[in-house]
Amino acid sequence: MQRRTTYEDVNRYLSPRRIALLSLAITLAFYLVYTFTQYIGKPAFPSPNAKEDSKAEKFDSDASHGRDVARFEEARPPHDRPPRQEHFEGHHPKGKEPHLPYLILLNAPLTFVMLFVLFSYIRRVFTVQFKKDYYEIIINIVGTLLITIALSTLITVMEFKIWPNLPGPPKPLIHHIKIGWLGDLFLTIITLLTSYLLRSIYQRKKFAVENEELRTENIRSHYEALKSQLDPHFLFNSLNTLQTLVEMDRDKAGEYIQELSAVLRYTLQNKEMTTLEEELKCVQAYCSMMQIRYGDNLKFDFDIDDKYLAYNVLPLSIQGLIENAIKHNTISKRQPLTVTIATDAQGRVKVSNPIQPKVTEEEGNGIGLANLAERYRLRWDENVEISNDGTIFSVTLPLKENRNTI
Repeated sequence: MQRRTTYEDVNRYLSPRRIALLSLAITLAFYLVYTFTQYIGKPAFPSPNAKEDSKAEKFDSDASHGRDVARFEEARPPHDRPPRQEHFEGHHPKGKEPHLPYLILLNAPLTFVMLFVLFSYIRRVFTVQFKKDYYEIIINIVGTLLITIALSTLITVMEFKIWPNLPGPPKPLIHHIKIGWLGDLFLTIITLLTSYLLRSIYQRKKFAVENEELRTENIRSHYEALKSQLDPHFLFNSLNTLQTLVEMDRDKAGEYIQELSAVLRYTLQNKEMTTLEEELKCVQAYCSMMQIRYGDNLKFDFDIDDKYLAYNVLPLSIQGLIENAIKHNTISKRQPLTVTIATDAQGRVKVSNPIQPKVTEEEGNGIGLANLAERYRLRWDENVEISNDGTIFSVTLPLKENRNTI
């Protein structure tokens, strides 16, 4: 079954304006071909009674020959002449015969009207919903044939009434009607094929757009699901840290709460992407929170080129990497930890730290780096580079130039 076609759909690929342009183009092309074939002596649509035409031409030739014989007989003595025979001297009643340009000037506008009516009929059928697909095809074919026969007959009768003395041997009206049907049937086939071709092209484009929209919506849903996994993970760790600070130092706990509120405010913006500058403000607030907790045992080294501050990055991506570095490495007076956040010449930002594994590794849910890599793949189709040489662990994130499109 075809997908439901609405009036708005049909109007997009077979609007009245497009119908008028198509009718005009087909009419002009048809009569250009017709005129060319007439002038080179090979009509595009020969008469169904070609044999009768040939006989008539032979009759004309014989009559012409008879006239020559008659002249020869007149020169002979009267007693030597054969009995006189009457010859048919012509087949047209007296009257003015139309020239080809005048015939085209009359027929072209009428053909345009016929094509416009055919396209409009097909357009109307396209808006009707049928139980079976082939019902539509049958109704279109039968309907266009009946319309073609009716209009073609009307046009031929009008032409015959205006110019009864058409070129060639005299023939009954039904003969000219059949010739008109032959040419107009060709135009009907072109009209049907053009209409179905336009609808097929439109439906292909429409289905492609719908599939892309479904794909985009699926990616968006997946992306939001990944973000919903990230945010509770961060909040849970932050609250655990705050609980510890409240017990140790209430002043630092108050400062920690201020920095945490800044981070949460940034997190609740629910942006799909942000600038590196905005992300770094959140990162610095988070780093301040961590330094309150770890003191001089934890340091952060920022080396950011200002020209990349307007570039885009996924929200909480850098913060998540710093959080992982703190979570999976030993931080103490004997083993202080320095986390470096730097941009490079390729327009990327790298978060790196020395590997200082804990004696007892903390359990995790395993979604940290995998989550981040998947978010970048879904959003920009970019890869996150992860490096571990046994001494330094680093993660490199691509930055996207800000083109004011989200």
